[in-house]
Amino acid sequence: MLALRGCAFLNAFGELGATSQPVADAARHHKEALRDYLTALARDLDIPEPSPLGAQLALLIDGAITTAALTGCPDAAHEARTAAAVLVGAARGI
Repeated sequence: MLALRGCAFLNAFGELGATSQPVADAARHHKEALRDYLTALARDLDIPEPSPLGAQLALLIDGAITTAALTGCPDAAHEARTAAAVLVGAARGI
């Protein structure tokens, strides 16, 4: 069985971020790049204000990863996908 351990960047930040600036910087850069990517996807969907949606989707991703790691249940990804569809619909005004 696959062991779910969460996000490597969040884990590294949690362990070393307070004492290692390079680790903190790498974790922050990764999370910023993820938000930027999601914002670009929202922009491609013609979302009027893509930045808030990108940030919301990034939180869903981190929450799903953390929930799956803590509970050992991969259903968090499916629940996050459903929530993402609601957020995208709301951002589109649907």
